[in-house]
Amino acid sequence: VLGFGVFLRTCLLLKDHPLAALTMPEKPTQTHALGLLRHNVLLALETFMAKCGGAAEAHPLKIILFSICMTLLVSTGMSSLVVETESLELWVPTNMDAYKNYKYTDENFLSSNRGAVMLYQAKDGGSVLRSEYMEEMLGLHKNFTTDTSSPAGLKYKEICHRVSPELPCDFSNLFMIANYDIATFKALDQAGQVLTSINNLETVNQIPMQIYMGGIERDATTNLITGAKIMRMVYPMSSVNTSDPLRPDLIDMVNDYEDTIQDKFYWDWNKDASKIGTIKMITQKSVDDEIGRLIAVDSVLFVASIIAIVMILCGTFYKSPNAMIRSRCVAGLSAFIIIIFSIMFAFGMMGAMGIPMNSICIMICFVVAGVGVDDMIVIENFYQKALDANMPRGKRMAYALQHGGLSVFLTSASSIFAFASGTSLHIPGIVQFCTCGSLCFTWIFFLSITFFPAVLCIDQQRIEKNLPQCVCCFNCCTSHSKVQEGDAGGDSSGSGDSGDIKSTWAGEKLTPILTSKVGKILIGGFCVGFAGLNGYLLTLNGTGLSVSDVVPDDSYVIELTEATDTFWTGKLTRGLQIVFKGDFYSDPAQVSKMEEYFTWAEGLDYTLGVVGGTSGTWYDAYVTWLEGQGLDRYSDFSANLSTFLALPQYKEWRAHVTCTTDYDTCTEIRCSQFYITQTSEIDTYILYLQEVEMNEKLESMGFSGFNFLDEFGYADADSTIEKSTVQSLSFALCVVLLLMVVLMDSIPALCIFACVLFIDVDLLGMLYLWDVKLSSVSFTGMVMSIGLSVDYNVHIAHAFLHGKGDTLEQRTKYTLDLMGGSVLKGGLTTFVGTVVLSMASSTAFRIFFKVVFGTVTFGILHGVFLMPVLLGLAFPCFQGGGGHGAKVAVEP
Repeated sequence: VLGFGVFLRTCLLLKDHPLAALTMPEKPTQTHALGLLRHNVLLALETFMAKCGGAAEAHPLKIILFSICMTLLVSTGMSSLVVETESLELWVPTNMDAYKNYKYTDENFLSSNRGAVMLYQAKDGGSVLRSEYMEEMLGLHKNFTTDTSSPAGLKYKEICHRVSPELPCDFSNLFMIANYDIATFKALDQAGQVLTSINNLETVNQIPMQIYMGGIERDATTNLITGAKIMRMVYPMSSVNTSDPLRPDLIDMVNDYEDTIQDKFYWDWNKDASKIGTIKMITQKSVDDEIGRLIAVDSVLFVASIIAIVMILCGTFYKSPNAMIRSRCVAGLSAFIIIIFSIMFAFGMMGAMGIPMNSICIMICFVVAGVGVDDMIVIENFYQKALDANMPRGKRMAYALQHGGLSVFLTSASSIFAFASGTSLHIPGIVQFCTCGSLCFTWIFFLSITFFPAVLCIDQQRIEKNLPQCVCCFNCCTSHSKVQEGDAGGDSSGSGDSGDIKSTWAGEKLTPILTSKVGKILIGGFCVGFAGLNGYLLTLNGTGLSVSDVVPDDSYVIELTEATDTFWTGKLTRGLQIVFKGDFYSDPAQVSKMEEYFTWAEGLDYTLGVVGGTSGTWYDAYVTWLEGQGLDRYSDFSANLSTFLALPQYKEWRAHVTCTTDYDTCTEIRCSQFYITQTSEIDTYILYLQEVEMNEKLESMGFSGFNFLDEFGYADADSTIEKSTVQSLSFALCVVLLLMVVLMDSIPALCIFACVLFIDVDLLGMLYLWDVKLSSVSFTGMVMSIGLSVDYNVHIAHAFLHGKGDTLEQRTKYTLDLMGGSVLKGGLTTFVGTVVLSMASSTAFRIFFKVVFGTVTFGILHGVFLMPVLLGLAFPCFQGGGGHGAKVAVEP
C-alpha cells in the first residue's frame, strides 16, 4: 500500500508532462448532483490515467522496476500461505447450525476424523461369506492391525483411535463374531456356525448388517442372510490433539502410515495374482493426494493456456509489412509476466492476511490467463491510434491511458467487485476463491497501467530505431530515430486523419439488421423469451457436488464410490451423534424424556437398530454399575461419576462424556453424546430434511442439544447455495449498475444491467440443460461471469454513447466498426484461456469450463446483438452524443 502510494505521488508530481493538449471531459451543462459527480469522477480518473501514462513513457525502466519490486515484495507472503483440505472447514457455511455443531463436537469430544475404509470383493463376483474369502479377509485384518508398519516403524495400534492408551483400538467389523481371532473363526467354520453367528448379530444383537456388508443375499422364506457381495472394514485413526493430555499430536505419523497402507493394501494387494479377492480402499491422505494429483496434472493445461494466449497477443500485435521490426511480440510476451505476477500477488496477499487457499483457487489462474490480457489489447489499440495520429513522444501513452484507461478501469472494477461480492458469504471455500480472484484482477489493473505501458514504450523505441524483435532498446533518453516519426505506427500516412474508423464486416452486415424495426423486435423478443425459458429451467435444477467430482476421473476414489452406489444402492450407513448439552441426569422426568426421544429416533425410517448399538451407551453402563453398587441412579449420579470414568473397563466412555472439570474430579456433565446408525441416499436435500426433523424434535422436548453428521454440514451448504447465489449475483449486479450510472449515462447503465441480468439467467438455465447442479464450483463460475459479461457490453455501450453519427444507422455502424472486433478478441482470449479446462481430468474443472464457455457465448451474443438494439431504442434520449460520460476520443 505504501509503495502504491509512492507511485501515485510520483505520477502526480511528474514535471514537464504535456497534458494540456489532451481531451478532458467537458463540464456538463446540467447542474444536477449526479452530473457533477460524474464529471468530477471522470476528470479525476482521466487525469490520473494520463499521468500514469506520462510516467510510463518518461521513465519506463523505473516503472518496470517498481512494478517488479512491488510484486516480489508482496509475493513473499506466499511463504505463509496455507492450503486447506478439510472439506468441513471449506464448504460448510460458518453461520449454519451444522458448522457450529461440528465445531462443538470437535472441541468437546474425543473423536477421530481420519481413518481407512476398505471394501473387499471376490474376484469371481461371488459371495464373500465363503470360508476361503473370510479367512483371507481375517488375515488381511490381522496384517493391517498388528503386522504392518510404516518406514518409521509405526503400527496401527500406535496411531489408532482410542480414548486411553491402555484401551484397545476403537474399530469393529464382522469378525467380532470370532473375536478377531483366526483359530476361533476356523472353529466356527468347521462347526458350520459362521452364518448363524452373523444372523445372530442382526436378529439378537440388533446390529444392522448394512454397516459391514453390501449386496446382501437373503433366504426368501426366513429372510436370513445367506451371502454378501462385498465387505466393508473401517479403521479409525487419531490425527489431532484432543482434550485428553495423554494423546499426542499424531498428524505426521498418521500421514506416514496412511501412505504405507495405501501402497500395501491397495496397489500391491491388487497386483498380487495369488489373492482371491480385490480391495478398494480410501484414506483421508489418499483423498488429499488425489486432489494434489489433479492440480499437478491440470497445471500443464495452465501452461498450455498461457502459451495460447501469448500466441494470440503476438498475432494481435503483428504488423505488416516489415513485421520483424514493426510487430510487438515483445509486448505480447509480457502478458506471461503479468499473468504470473498477478497470481503471485494474490497468493502472497492471502498468505500475508492469513487467508488459506483451496483446490478451486487454482481455477482462477485460467480465468486470469483468459481475461487479464483484454486490458492490454485495449491499451495497445489506443496507443497505436496515438502513433497513427503522429502524436509526439511524451503524449502518446498519456493519451492511450487517458482514453483507453477508463475502459480498463470500468471492466477491472466490475470484475473486482463481482468477485468481492462472494466474500460476503459464510462459505470459507468460496470466500477464499473470490478473495483470490479480486486480488488477481486488482493487480492486473495495476500492472496494466504501469508495467505494460512501460514495456510498450520501450518496444516502440526499438521500432523507431529499426531494431528487430529480438532486440530491446533501453536507451530511454535517445530521441534520434532511423525511421520517420510519422511512420512510427506503420499505418499512418502522416495526414493526421487516421482517426477515421475502417469499415468492418460486423458494421456492414449487422447494422441493417440491428437498426431495422423487424430486427429489433425479433432480437429483443428472442432474448426476452430465451431468458424466460432459462428462468423456468433454473427452478428445476438440483444442488450438490460429490467427492468423485473433485478428484481425477481415473482415481481409485471413484472406484470406491461406484461400489457403494452398486452394492448399497446409493445408501450409506453412518454413525449419527445425538448430543445433549448440560447435566439433567439427576432429574427422572428429563431422563424419561430422553428415553422417549431415543424411542422416537429408533422408529425413524432412516435409522437402523437402537441407540448405542451392540456396545450400548455410556448411560446404560453407568446406571448398571450404580445399581450394582447399590446406589440410586438419580440421587447418586453426580457424586460417583468420576469414580466410574476412572475404572479401566469404563474409560472408553470418556469419549462420550465431557465434564465441566477434569475426569478425576468430575461431578457435573457439560455435554454428552449417544450414537445411532443412520442410513439414506447421498442426497443433501434428504439429509437436510432429516437434520431439521431430528433437531426440531429434540428442541420441542425441551432439550439443549443437536443431532450431527458430517454430511449434515454439506446438506446445510446445499440448502443455502441457491439463496447465496441470488444474494451474491444481486449484489454484484447492483454494484455494476451503480458504477455504470456514476461513470456513464443512466440509460446505457440500465441497458448494461439488463444484458448482464439476461446473461446470468441464461447461464443458470444452461446449467440444467448441461446436467450441472448448482454447487460451490458452479457458484464461483457464476460470480466470475458478472465481471466477464460486463466487459462485452461496456465497450459497445461506451462506443455507442460517444461515437460519431447523427442517425441510428451511422452510430450503430461506427460502434460495431470500432469495438466489434475488440469484443470478439476479448471473447476469444477468454475462451482460449479456459478451453483447456474442457480437457481437465476432473468434473469440477470441466464444470468451470462450461460456465466460462456459456459466459463467453452469451456475453458476445448479448453485447453484439442485444446491446445495440437496446441502445437503439433509447437513441432519441441521447441523440447527438449528449451523454456526459467519458469520451472514447478516437481523434486526438
